[in-house]
Amino acid sequence: MKNKLDRFVNNLNGQFVEISYKDAIYQCYDLFYAWVFCLDIPKSAVQHQYAYQIFTEATDLTRQYFDLIPNTPDGIPQDGDVVVWSNKYGSAGHVGIALGGGTTSKFMVFEQNNPLGTNAHLQERSYTNVLGWLRPKNVII
Repeated sequence: MKNKLDRFVNNLNGQFVEISYKDAIYQCYDLFYAWVFCLDIPKSAVQHQYAYQIFTEATDLTRQYFDLIPNTPDGIPQDGDVVVWSNKYGSAGHVGIALGGGTTSKFMVFEQNNPLGTNAHLQERSYTNVLGWLRPKNVII
């Protein structure tokens, strides 16, 4: 997965990514959808109105493609995990792609629209308001 993730980040870093909804352009969800498509996972497996619902309202279809891993004091997301923040982080929550190599206090994420209006970029984050992460299953590299 590391090679696929590296290519994904290298191709989109610094770009504005738009996938789903032209009236709310360049949302965090758009970058997430691009990653899901890169993994050959159907949009219907993760389609919700708000980012935090990816984790809080995961469906059987979501669980078919991802393992849901709650945020714990010992947990560290791996390369390619989809990190989901609660609606305490913002009314819609937030989502980004973990880049691995984190610690129990911070991790790197590839994200968009955080802060508001920013393009796809790398950022170090803490675990404050992180619900957990979705780890892709059976990914073809």
